[in-house]
Amino acid sequence: MLKTIIQKIHLFFIPHQKNGYKPHVLRHSTLWLYSFLLLAAKVGVLLVMFFVYPSPAEFSTITANRILELTNRARGEYNLPTLKMSDVLNQAAQKKAQDMILNDYFAHNSPQGASPWHWFKEVGYNYTYAGENLAMNFVDAENALRAWLDSPSHRDNLLGKNYDDIGVAVVLGKINGQETTLVVQLFGTSFARVAGLETFGPSAEAIEIPTTDTKEPVVVDNEAGVKVVTLSINEKTSWLYKLVAHSSKFFYALLIFIFINLLLTIFIRIEIQHKPIIIHSLCVIILALAMILLHTHFMEGLGKILVV
Repeated sequence: MLKTIIQKIHLFFIPHQKNGYKPHVLRHSTLWLYSFLLLAAKVGVLLVMFFVYPSPAEFSTITANRILELTNRARGEYNLPTLKMSDVLNQAAQKKAQDMILNDYFAHNSPQGASPWHWFKEVGYNYTYAGENLAMNFVDAENALRAWLDSPSHRDNLLGKNYDDIGVAVVLGKINGQETTLVVQLFGTSFARVAGLETFGPSAEAIEIPTTDTKEPVVVDNEAGVKVVTLSINEKTSWLYKLVAHSSKFFYALLIFIFINLLLTIFIRIEIQHKPIIIHSLCVIILALAMILLHTHFMEGLGKILVV
């Protein structure tokens, strides 16, 4: 029995005279099967992901009220007064978010030169103190808040003692050709509430948040450099995240398997080479690499969160 199993393994995996130095695992029919399995796995996983979460809009759990709740919770830990949601600042944040989507940028200053304070004036909010925080590509409010708190300039805004009001906009749209969830957080104290004081300029301006070529959230700190925060996966999304991870492992396993067998086929009997088999094997290896590197759905790029 054991001898039969060894002979079968030898026949299927090891090039030798009895199989014409073409192991069964690297014959054209088998290689076509590998190609089908790779494509079927990729397409199947993508269909599931697009059905469950067709866009970041379906995945994101960020809401303006949740941002407000978490902000005031953080302020409460430092015995700071809670901020009041301002309809006027909500309008300003909405206008800023829409401008970023319309003009395809992610920065505090627009390509046309409009500063964050332009939007305060646009809605008639005369401020004594003002600040702005931005976030993009986050899928939950908790990680966005954690990212801001880990950045000194954003933290200064969140825990600013001089602020009374807050405005939040959560907008879905495309920036740099990628669909994303954009969060604008504005802080302010109306001049009308501190009548008799001279109007000062903005007390804190958060640093510009750069984007990347991926869909991963990014935050860069002025002095500390890039900080990485692990993405929290809740029960609702954990199974889908595992599906993505397991499919990647399948692609890697098949890639390594074909590569090892190709090396055996080439080097066990160098004087006998089957070029069509070698070329076909290389094509399947390239296909496997493409399945690994090609990220069509935003879930495939998740795993880490960067904050500025």
